[in-house]
Amino acid sequence: MLDINHILVVLDQDHPEQIALDRALWLARSLDADLTLLTRTWDAYCEDSSTLDAETRNKVKHALLQKSEHWLDSFTAEATDLTIRTEVHWQKHIHEAVLESLRQQDFDLVIKGTGPHNLLDRIFTHTDWNLLRHCPAPVMLVKSAQPWRHNRVLACIDATSPDKGHQLINDNILSYAEHLSDHFETDLHLVNAYPLVSVAFAMVPEVSAPDDIQHYIHEQHEDACEQWARKYNINADHIHIGEGDPENVVARVAEETEADLVVVGSIGRTGLAGVLIGNTAEQLVDKVNCDVIVIKPSDGVSPDAE
Repeated sequence: MLDINHILVVLDQDHPEQIALDRALWLARSLDADLTLLTRTWDAYCEDSSTLDAETRNKVKHALLQKSEHWLDSFTAEATDLTIRTEVHWQKHIHEAVLESLRQQDFDLVIKGTGPHNLLDRIFTHTDWNLLRHCPAPVMLVKSAQPWRHNRVLACIDATSPDKGHQLINDNILSYAEHLSDHFETDLHLVNAYPLVSVAFAMVPEVSAPDDIQHYIHEQHEDACEQWARKYNINADHIHIGEGDPENVVARVAEETEADLVVVGSIGRTGLAGVLIGNTAEQLVDKVNCDVIVIKPSDGVSPDAE
């Protein structure tokens, strides 16, 4: 059985609101998990290249670290019922602090608040994108401080892929979603998208689309989704299959089902293609109004083999 015992909460002092904190406190109480609150601080004047003398650099660095520790401590005062640790890392970027922490210890979930992103955020390796690509644990991006209202979890999979990597990530997504759904007694829904083949054939006008090809593809995805649903005890009326780009289909279904949480996988594209194209998980974050958990094949959250 998958357990969520250790949660890392990323708090950014540059942001006026810490919308991930309330969600993390609620989850920790519900799951009987411990929390680690993490932030970072840094100043170029404290680096070796600074014109300040070594003693002054050390004093400034110590003062900044102490200020950040007091800031984190202010969040623990009213949560005496929980086991809470704090970590302040001397790092220029907060995603580097997260990765440093995860190199030293294991966490079952990383929680961070998020907001709208644009192309420049991706080009300049925004914190969220770095975490989605490189964090060796599932990442929950919190969109609002409001509590979950509808008790619905939506798991997004690529149901028909024969690739072992996609099958592994499907198991990771569904096992994680099922665990949360069982614990919170929520409705678990499954969504799967398939391409509009007519659009692909329209780009090659000399080739005609076979009759009923779209119907055939829909049936393939329907059969595959039913198999995954049986494996993870998802009701037949909670299966959603749609035509189109996955991020658009998932966003539409999330709105229609009033999902509180979307669980999606990421293959973590790198290089220029990853920057300009991204993947479904990264594009989806900006399209939905609910929390999103992003899981990678390397996260190791799949259930124990029977």
